[in-house]
Amino acid sequence: MLRAAAVFGDHMVLQRGKPVNIFGEASGPVEVSLAGRSAAVYPEDGRFLAALPALDAGGPYSLTLRSGQETVTFTDVMVGEVWLCGGQSNMELALVNAAGGPEENESASDPMLRFYTVPVAATAEEAALNEKGTCWIPAAPCKVGCVSAVAYFAGQRLRAQLGVPVGMVVCCLGGTQIACWMSRECLDGFEEGRAENAAFDTAVRGITEEMYQRAEEEYLAVRQKYWADTDALRRRCPGITAAGIERELGPYPWPPPFGPKMPRRPGGLWEGMVSRIVPLSVRGVLWYQGETDSGHAGMYPALFAHMIAFWRQAFGEIPVIACQLPGFGSDPRSEDWPGIRAAQEKVCDETPECYLACLIDCGDREDLHPADKRTPGGRLAALALRHVYGVPVPADAPRLTGVRREGGLAVLRFSAPLAPLRSAPEGLRVDGTPCAEASFSGNELRLDAPEGACVDYAWENAPEVSLFGADGLPVFPFETGV
Repeated sequence: MLRAAAVFGDHMVLQRGKPVNIFGEASGPVEVSLAGRSAAVYPEDGRFLAALPALDAGGPYSLTLRSGQETVTFTDVMVGEVWLCGGQSNMELALVNAAGGPEENESASDPMLRFYTVPVAATAEEAALNEKGTCWIPAAPCKVGCVSAVAYFAGQRLRAQLGVPVGMVVCCLGGTQIACWMSRECLDGFEEGRAENAAFDTAVRGITEEMYQRAEEEYLAVRQKYWADTDALRRRCPGITAAGIERELGPYPWPPPFGPKMPRRPGGLWEGMVSRIVPLSVRGVLWYQGETDSGHAGMYPALFAHMIAFWRQAFGEIPVIACQLPGFGSDPRSEDWPGIRAAQEKVCDETPECYLACLIDCGDREDLHPADKRTPGGRLAALALRHVYGVPVPADAPRLTGVRREGGLAVLRFSAPLAPLRSAPEGLRVDGTPCAEASFSGNELRLDAPEGACVDYAWENAPEVSLFGADGLPVFPFETGV
């Protein structure tokens, strides 16, 4: 028996400049060869891992695996840059459903930009079934509509700037808490993780597999009908908004039923998805997640930091580039989006080689899934270009770096020059009251605020936004005493 992991296939992209890890299952010794390099390994417990020497960008090559009388060959293999794209629904949203996505899908014509999507699975056994038929997709007309829109636009910009093959490995599922994306054993290693495990175990107590399967089948039928009704409504009413769809059809059927083997359980998507591509050689991770954790934002810093450390154990000391949540009009009594944004910024600031894309200007008050995915993808790529590849492109959004007093004025200092305001500074508040006027000078903002006041900007679930850097990037939300 010889079987490579499903992420290996025709048209794949392998990471340049790093040892190339080839892995899978075998019953006997395995010889792996690629571009004149080869390695022979013995499987352990039925699994093999061969590390070939690093390669420069290039191709196309053939990757050949041999074990006994069996041979597996993959063709049109390129070597370039590989990014792992993870998270929940805003990373998952397909190109065809994004603004400008249908046109991109129809005109895509870059065979050196390629995508692999890890199939959704709750367990290793389910993953083995769902992986059948998965493949790498080069960007060709009417072939990429199903791929992640954020991954597509990020990869498109990386391709244009780097000029080498780019592979985007997409591993995401909507409606997932961050605890789904690390193992239960990892979660058991810290207080917040243990709390996630315990809460889930309590919620599913007494639910058998049979009970869960029946509930899941019923739920899938309801969801399928909702999707069909939504498609029909969009055909009748082109341009209808998410809020309009909800007014016509009612809320989207959510949440799915709970059960001991549900995909969205703590550790579930690590087991069924991420572990299936470990230890693939990649340049780094692009991450867009946090919406589903907004009900317990206080736990997010520890969970996010431990997830990054856990993934780095699996994939190596790779950079992580995350999206800070944009705005959405959820109920502030139950969801704390400013708290999640603050947690994302804290973790990225305190973690080496971890960078954050500010998306505060990209939200949609009525839609959890803003249609513009070109901007998030482009900002993720810009951070990669600047901090990973050393390309001098605008990438880092301005952030508050200090405060001082000048008489009755508070002077806020930022990390970069700000663009002049054309109107009142929307989203800027002093002790909860909107600020009517502020003046700018370079990277400083002056406003009338009594000593000891609290000044905040964009510190709401769905804030107004008015502050931008001179390079057009939005200012990070902040809250500070003056």
